Order: sequence, then C-alpha cells, then structure tokens
Amino acid sequence: MDRLPLGTLGIMCCSRQGSPPFSGEGYYRRLTVLGRKYGIRVIVFRPADAAQDHSFVTGFTYRKGAWHEGRFPFPDIIYDRCLFHSQREFAEVASLLSEPHSAKGWILWSRGLPGKWQVYRVLKKERCLHTHLPPTKTYQGKESLLSALESYDGEVFLKPGGGSQGKSTLYIRKDPAFGNLHIMGRDSLNQPLEKNFASKAHALRWIQEFTQQRSYLIQPFLHLYGRNSRSFDIRVLMQKNEKGLWMRTGMAVREGAAGSMTSNLHGGGKALPVLPYLIGQFGADRAEHMSEVLRQLSEIIPLILEGHYGRLGELGIDFGIDVNGSIWILEVNSKPGRTSIRQAGDPETAVLASENPLRYARYLLLRQLRRVN
Repeated sequence: MDRLPLGTLGIMCCSRQGSPPFSGEGYYRRLTVLGRKYGIRVIVFRPADAAQDHSFVTGFTYRKGAWHEGRFPFPDIIYDRCLFHSQREFAEVASLLSEPHSAKGWILWSRGLPGKWQVYRVLKKERCLHTHLPPTKTYQGKESLLSALESYDGEVFLKPGGGSQGKSTLYIRKDPAFGNLHIMGRDSLNQPLEKNFASKAHALRWIQEFTQQRSYLIQPFLHLYGRNSRSFDIRVLMQKNEKGLWMRTGMAVREGAAGSMTSNLHGGGKALPVLPYLIGQFGADRAEHMSEVLRQLSEIIPLILEGHYGRLGELGIDFGIDVNGSIWILEVNSKPGRTSIRQAGDPETAVLASENPLRYARYLLLRQLRRVN
C-alpha cells in the first residue's frame, strides 16, 4: 500500500464489542478524514493487532463512508488512546511501548501519565500550586477513612486512583448525631447509587467491598455547586500545536445532572461556555479574575508534568470552583476526551481540538525527517 508523503499515524485503542471493534469511533473517524489535509495516513489498531517484530499492524482505516480492515506497515507515530478495561490489555500496551521505539524507527506521540496519586505528589512539590490542591490521602481501609472523616468535618470524597468519567466515586458523610454513614456516588457502570446503613460497621464493610482492593484517594468533599445546586467543574484542554508548543485549545464548564454528585458528561451532564457561566455564578469582576487564574494554572501544569515525566502531547485539566470561589485542581488526564470542548458552542475550538493532534504529529514527522536527512 502506497504511503502518504509524510507517514502514518497509528491510533492505538482498546477493544470493545461491536462494529467497529473499538471505542472512540467518532473522534478517530474525524482524524482519519482530516489526516489527508496534513499529508498523514491515519489508521486505528488494537495492541494485540501489532506484529511482535513491529513489521506491520492489522488495523482499520476510514474511507468511502465506512471502516475497512487491512494490513498496514507499522506506523511512524503511535498515538496511545488505550483506556484499559482488563489487565491483559494493560500488559499488551506495556509490552508494545516498552520496546526501544527509537531504534525501531517509530515515534511515540506522547508519554502517558501515571495514577492520580503520583501526579498529585509531583504537583504538590510546586509552591505556586499549594493553595489550589485539595488535601489528598491514599485510602488504606476503614481506619484511614474514619481518620479522614474526622479531619474533613465529616464529609469526604473517595475516588479511584486511576480511571475517569466519574465512575466508582463515593461521597461519604458522617451523621454528626448518630455516627452513621450516608453514601452517594456512582458505580462502575456510572449509574447513580445511594446507601443508608443501620450501623457504621456495615457501611465500612460495604465500602471495602466496593473498592475491591483497588487504589483509591480520599479528599475533603469540596462543595462544587452552582446557584442552581448542580455540581460543575471546568475542563481545560491543553495541546501541542504545529510548532511543538503548548497552547490552550479551549475551556468548557461541565454541569452535572440534577441530583448528581459529579459533573461528568457521561453521568448525564452538559457542556457550557466558561465565562458566561462564571459571570452568572460570581459576577463579572470575579469571573474575569477566575478565568485569568484558570489560564495561568493551565499554562504552568503541563510544563511541570512534562519536566517530570517527559514529552507530552495533550492534557485535560479539570478544575473545581467551590461555593466560596476557591479554585481547585481536581485531576489531570493525558488521554482526555474532547466532547465538552465540542459541545460548549465554539466551532473554531472544536475543530482545533481534533486537528491539533495531527498538527503535532506533522511537527514530529518533519523533525524526524530533518534528523534523517
């Protein structure tokens, strides 16, 4: 198969049931079509579909209105978008990416970030971020949870050390009169849950079973609500551009559904423009100041993480703003979705969110060509 002038971008993603047999189909279809504009062939493949000697991959490309499976030379760049659903998938990706890719002639589009606890510890070292990082501890069983409830005024938020989309998160409140625990949250399928227990011991056993020995973090429950009592946060999408430099592609408010503890769109929320939303919550002057703080923090965080973990390509940074107007860094994701950016109503930003990965891929390919020649 003829190669396009610059090379091939291989989007590596994990399997799912259905046709095509991978998630993120809409985004990857856009990249495949847009790739022609930048002289880049885009294919989609799963980790298990790569030959062990890196000579080829079995993958999919989109043309004439449909996905077509075929065998392709190993990509020049791998864009890792794999969100693991099993230990097997994790092992396949780890095996593929552990190979000395520079010697094999291919480029990793971006490194990934480790779990939330490791990222938190790196950010915590920066004095300029101290006032924006909520106190965070690792969940070590019932004693750590009870200690956190005492430290954080009887309200805590328990979230997985990995994962996203608000899944498997818990809000836990201790009744000040009787000591019983009230629990709200979302299960592993992102369905809302609410539990009241007759005894604290029963609640603690249920929490232990819910967490299933997985890594969890404990934070004070931040009251991230708007005037309409709906939870909200702000997603900032930072991406590398055609010059290999960081840019703030866009920002969007994610407002949760009525009664939801989380604001993620997968839980029924909606995306809205940032500045008008903040003006409605805090007034024009405070909203302008908050927007500037968000911009400054968004420019600092990628540089800090890249300096620690190596070259990155894009980051989704989630901020919370509590009822008092304090701004909190909630988490940073190296494989961000861009649905909220697309839905927030700015067509130019929506286009950039999809095209920047290709612009950065083109930059990497041209840099590689200059080195070879």
